[in-house]
Amino acid sequence: MKSRELPCRVISVGNLSMGGTGKTPHVMTLAEWFRDRGLEPAVITRGYGGRAGKGPLVVSDGTEVLVSPEVGGDEPVMMAGALPGVPVIAGSDRFSGGRLAVRRFGSRVIILDDGFQHFALRRDIDLVLLPASNPLGTGRVFPGGNLRESPTALKRATAILITKAEEMDDADREIIRGEIHAICPGRPVFFSRLEPSGPNRMANSMEQETEQMPGGMLYAFCAIADPDSFFFCLERLEVKIAGRKALRDHHPYTPADLSALAGYAADQGAAGLVTTAKDWVKIKPLWKDILEKSRKYSAFSLWVLDIHARPEEGFWKMLESYQE
Repeated sequence: MKSRELPCRVISVGNLSMGGTGKTPHVMTLAEWFRDRGLEPAVITRGYGGRAGKGPLVVSDGTEVLVSPEVGGDEPVMMAGALPGVPVIAGSDRFSGGRLAVRRFGSRVIILDDGFQHFALRRDIDLVLLPASNPLGTGRVFPGGNLRESPTALKRATAILITKAEEMDDADREIIRGEIHAICPGRPVFFSRLEPSGPNRMANSMEQETEQMPGGMLYAFCAIADPDSFFFCLERLEVKIAGRKALRDHHPYTPADLSALAGYAADQGAAGLVTTAKDWVKIKPLWKDILEKSRKYSAFSLWVLDIHARPEEGFWKMLESYQE
């Protein structure tokens, strides 16, 4: 397959599994790292769930979010809102997206979201994320398992990041490192934690925001690839959960969905709901109307949990060596 090259550095962040590795928080952390060093990064993403098509569609110019989740996709719009100073471009033609970022925004680094299987664009660094709970999945490729390609594909990786490693001890880390090195000897293996910042935004009919932790019971729901990781984060924060609901990844919320969720919460005696930042970008346009149309839920609050990726120090040292 022909691979085209951009006139800038390209850093791919990808998976072996079908999803649920914490890829989006890591893309955002990388974008912040390059931005803070003045390297003018841009994020290029397929834009799953939106209408970008081949693109390129500018979701954000680094100053403002320019499209809705229905057009740009939920994850691109969420990243765009959380990454001031970083353009976000969606579309299946990543080369055209990268070329646009270089020409229009002067980008010196392209972060390729979900790019390990995207062979049409040459990259300088290929990062592969594997979840700590089951790094190699079933060991079989979909539909016989949950992998996109064989574990031997790790031989193409520049480095492997074991994500969600917050509960691992040193012995567990050495076991996983040994399993990875048996497949791709010599490849660096790093570990990364996903840290919640706490439910830190409240949306009500006045569209207020607060960093005060909720005191009452909340009903938790999400539409992400790994819902258990979200519920686990809430437990770590000692948020009191009245009930929970996991919807299909990228679920397109409707007013009826939110009314039903608010009803579940009320039935369980919850004072409000809590969800993820990815879900919030789709819910925000609908939430105010739900509260205004029903007095029953007028006192409800909706909290949003933000997740941040925290790779170990050795990972950043490796990245710095590629910038020299």
